[in-house]
Amino acid sequence: MIPSIRYIIFWLVDYLKGAKVRKHYNSLKRINEDHGSASSVSEREQYLSEMLNHCIKTVPFYRNLGIADVNIDQFPITNKNLIKKNPDAFLSESYKDKKKYYASTSGSTGIPFTIIHNSDKKLRRTAEVHFFGDLAGHTLGTGFIYIKIWNENNRKGKLTQKKENIIPIDVFKLDDQKIEKLLKRIKASNNPKSILAYASALDSIVKYLDRNPTDMIHAGVTSVIAMSETLEEYTKSALKKYFNCPVVSRYANIENGIIAQQTSEFQNEFLINLGSYHIEVLDLHEDTPAKNGESGRIVITDLFNKSMPLIRYDTGDLGALGKKEENGRTYYIFEKIEGRKMDIIYNTRGEVLSSYFVSASMWKYTELRQYQFIQNGKKEYEIKLNLEGHFQREKEMLQDLKTFLGDDAEVMVTYVEEIPLLASGKRKKVTSNLKK
Repeated sequence: MIPSIRYIIFWLVDYLKGAKVRKHYNSLKRINEDHGSASSVSEREQYLSEMLNHCIKTVPFYRNLGIADVNIDQFPITNKNLIKKNPDAFLSESYKDKKKYYASTSGSTGIPFTIIHNSDKKLRRTAEVHFFGDLAGHTLGTGFIYIKIWNENNRKGKLTQKKENIIPIDVFKLDDQKIEKLLKRIKASNNPKSILAYASALDSIVKYLDRNPTDMIHAGVTSVIAMSETLEEYTKSALKKYFNCPVVSRYANIENGIIAQQTSEFQNEFLINLGSYHIEVLDLHEDTPAKNGESGRIVITDLFNKSMPLIRYDTGDLGALGKKEENGRTYYIFEKIEGRKMDIIYNTRGEVLSSYFVSASMWKYTELRQYQFIQNGKKEYEIKLNLEGHFQREKEMLQDLKTFLGDDAEVMVTYVEEIPLLASGKRKKVTSNLKK
């Protein structure tokens, strides 16, 4: 494929600025093309050693632990709640006056959370997007349809959309009418384009195409990337049939970046991004390694965020670690990633809502430690809140929720000290007790 103008301009500008993204891209390529090679192991060990030493010297929380043996096992498991209690203790003193980039998320556990990235981390994330995009069949500069939450926090202006060659689609209003309009827009041009979307949105698109067969094979879609939820196997195979292109799932979060992704070689497993993260999968109940192939807690050490380091950070997700040998190369993979698919929620008219409407409603209430949304009946809902002190914005929150649920929704607010864990070791952010 001939490189696009955007592709050429991006890498030319990067070259003129010192090829910073290209250096990160090449590092990711070296490490992830063979996790077992001597150079891959050496480079990863160097990144990890630099990060751990940086933490015990410049980050108050880690310095105060008095760690003498700088080994990853000597560092405690952290999570959003621990960091939110005293965020300043996790900030590097050597980066406090340097340029900062803020990333906010409420995550799958329902805990609003903001983390700070430094410039080098931002460059690494940019390189991750391009490297894993290439593995999925999405070349830099190719247009893409981005189906996710779009709100005042991340909405892109028309100029930015054109510059980034992006078509943003709000996941909340993805009914049959919007899907029909979207498919017509995709077919209007056979120029190369990719689709990046929540798995639940892809479910809706497939269900529409099943009911309304439409020829999309020649629409120019070069790849489909599912994110944020588990992609159903039926949806995956149907998308391949309808668009005649690679379909992969991506495991990523706002705090870190792209953690793992399916590829043409690993169509059912997830290639782990050891170029940017040290990965552990720990037992559900103890901070000891889970057995290979058994589900455990995914714990991440970010090798590049020196502004606000995340060391042994419990993502709240569950996965099973594996190892594969292919053509003399070694790859570490997630055999499966579990616990991220949310229960289906209906509004008071009986229409299916993307469970991510809760995230859109709750995003701004950063004073909350945790929340859990439950549907108990056709019009009966409950939201459990965990916070310190009195919640001053309850009325505003209820109005935000009713915007999606319906004005006749009966929403009970319950204040709790903790959202309990499920037997799986996960906390569900959205769940339904409704019998359909």
